[in-house]
Amino acid sequence: MTKALTKLLEYGFAGNAERTRMLGKESFKNALEGTSCYFKDDKNPERIDGYKALLQSEKNAIDGSTLVQEEVYKTVIEGSEPFKCWRECQPIIKTDTYSVRFVKGETGTYADKVAEGAKITIDTQEYSKTDITIDKYGVRPLITNELIEDALFDVVELELKKAGARMENKLNRVVLNAVLAGITTNTVNPAGPHIAVADIASAIGKIKKGNYLPDTLVIHPTAEAYLIQDSNLAYVAFAGGKEALRNYSIGSKLMGLSPYDCTATDAATPTWDDTTAGSDVTALIFSKNDLGAICMRRDLTVEQYDDPIHDLVGIALTMRYGYGVLQETSACKIYHK
Repeated sequence: MTKALTKLLEYGFAGNAERTRMLGKESFKNALEGTSCYFKDDKNPERIDGYKALLQSEKNAIDGSTLVQEEVYKTVIEGSEPFKCWRECQPIIKTDTYSVRFVKGETGTYADKVAEGAKITIDTQEYSKTDITIDKYGVRPLITNELIEDALFDVVELELKKAGARMENKLNRVVLNAVLAGITTNTVNPAGPHIAVADIASAIGKIKKGNYLPDTLVIHPTAEAYLIQDSNLAYVAFAGGKEALRNYSIGSKLMGLSPYDCTATDAATPTWDDTTAGSDVTALIFSKNDLGAICMRRDLTVEQYDDPIHDLVGIALTMRYGYGVLQETSACKIYHK
């Protein structure tokens, strides 16, 4: 079914007679089902149904309301949804500064034995710090005057979705690069030609030895394919499950880990891959709340967009955030071989 944004853009560029005709069509009403908006100049703003807004005031609904702007934003978010990975498996910390400092203490410390009546000594530990700086990232959708003039609004919608995907892919790459470079202590080289369930067990053991409890698995798509072929996972007779064979899935949990696909390519060393060299990293296992943090100054925002119809050509998407690895021993890298 045609999306609401496409219909709204068609309506915005239509003449009065065409608008009246569109309002009378059931398909147009159905396309706007679930949409709503505010009137910008309303002193007591209340959300109003998108279709009712068009019926109520043709001019205000397009030029004086948030109807089109909100649908633009929804379209951008819809494009980013399939690529979400690292924002779901790392904490997001809201910040209003350009840099965030994390102070870290020691791990694996123990209380002292104290004799009866003796003074309890003050425990001292070494502290370290990690500064996460905030950077700005942006993209401009490829929306031209020709697309608007030729009323190719479905292509406009597609470009907005692609822009949302690029923004989410960039977040994934920023975090992935930092994690690949930041984990140096724990590594696993698969015993076989590719990753297997046994390698995940080995990685979990290494992390637990460092007093962390891993709960997350981020895996390369090619490595996921090899893992699904592992008989310990695929065959129910070998204590596996039906998800692999029926749904091409390693399930919602694997050895207590929540799995995520990361399709982003890296721009650093080592390489996030599973096809070329033994130095390729094929999976990452870690404790979600200990490995690192995404410091979000401003999440995905639509900029340079005042006129809901004619400013589409100059629209821009931006984000401001930073990422840093805080406790690298809470994670383990699994190499290609």
